[in-house]
Amino acid sequence: MLFAGAKKSLVAALRTIFNFLALNLALVVASLPIVTLPLAVNAATVALERWRAEGEDRVVREFVNAMRSRSSLRTVAQVGGPLLATMLAVEEVHFFARGGSPENWLCLGSGVAALVITTSSAGYALLLSVRQTSAPAVEVWSVAAKLSLQNVFVTGPLFVLEAGVAVLLGFLDPALLLLGLPLGFLQLARVTARLGVRRASAPGRAPVAPMRRRGGAGAPLPLSIERAFSSGPRAALDKAHYAFHVQVPVDQVGQAFEDGT
Repeated sequence: MLFAGAKKSLVAALRTIFNFLALNLALVVASLPIVTLPLAVNAATVALERWRAEGEDRVVREFVNAMRSRSSLRTVAQVGGPLLATMLAVEEVHFFARGGSPENWLCLGSGVAALVITTSSAGYALLLSVRQTSAPAVEVWSVAAKLSLQNVFVTGPLFVLEAGVAVLLGFLDPALLLLGLPLGFLQLARVTARLGVRRASAPGRAPVAPMRRRGGAGAPLPLSIERAFSSGPRAALDKAHYAFHVQVPVDQVGQAFEDGT
């Protein structure tokens, strides 16, 4: 009996490792054409969400389905805009990193602040693009920026630290790119974004400006939110997002985080 239990645990662990490496490889290959990077990271996040929340472990198939089913232009705009802003902030920091005159130090400080905000916004935009696929890109950027400002001293340094460590490790040993580094960074960014959404949804916090609901106040809930309300550990985060969208206190949509995720 003990041997059978150990064997089952070993098989489950090996399956998890295989799925993780397979999804990471799919992410790397799909990201090779730089223009597909926003689509690739969005699809990988979809696969991680379904793997974690719904137990769907056919991750490569989920990745491919997400790549095919998502609106390419909308997803590229939702995720690519904050990513481009982050790259510009990195370039500004690199340019003024030598210091020198007071003006250079001032520009360096503003570049670092912009890097924290844009990196955080990219993380939040990625999560929102997965949960709100039909939202206009400008509204995703707006909500992501407000979340990054509201959590700037908590999740801001975490996003920057995660990205910095991932880039450094990838530079020191490129082989890590095939051993799970990109997907590991994506998972950490996803967890950090969820933390920021939880903090923003806590009672007593200033509400985040919502995304508009399509179809007016009487429109039915999006299918993803209906599914989240019915069951499953995704319900809490989706309820918080719903609270953002319709300007309803989060405790009026089921005490979003009392049941945890």
